[in-house]
Amino acid sequence: MGLAVDAIKTAPRLDTVVIVSGDGDFVPLVQYLQTMTQVEVISFGKSTSAKLREAADDFIDLSENPRNIYWGRNKPAHLI
Repeated sequence: MGLAVDAIKTAPRLDTVVIVSGDGDFVPLVQYLQTMTQVEVISFGKSTSAKLREAADDFIDLSENPRNIYWGRNKPAHLI
């Protein structure tokens, strides 16, 4: 709920909102935010809701290039 409230509050001042989740429950949020700004979704394609992928202005599948994802001890997960 907090993510949705923060996104709605700040969207008018942003060029793009990026949601890092594949949860289809975010579809209404994406649709609402699109009235103010562009919305991108980043998540693993296999576990992402098809409706969320369709709703987003752009979708980035984290599983397309697994070498760009690092999960290391004492190192934060990040993308290159």
